[in-house]
Amino acid sequence: MTSLQISAESLQGISTLAAQLNLSVDDFFKQIIQGKLAIIDAEELEDLLDVHDAIAAETNPENQERISLEAVKQRLAF
Repeated sequence: MTSLQISAESLQGISTLAAQLNLSVDDFFKQIIQGKLAIIDAEELEDLLDVHDAIAAETNPENQERISLEAVKQRLAF
């Protein structure tokens, strides 16, 4: 077994994350190593969700009409 030294503050944060997922700290790390759990930057996740939403909107039959930029400017009185 290999040991790892981390600060008490870091251990508390990891323990909190693991508990939110009903995992022990050991299982938390095992799932990360096995690729079953990933840590992703919140902004990157937000960008991915925006892309997902845009794709869903594009495939919605109600959103098939295309409006030119000029028509939008006219409607907004630009």
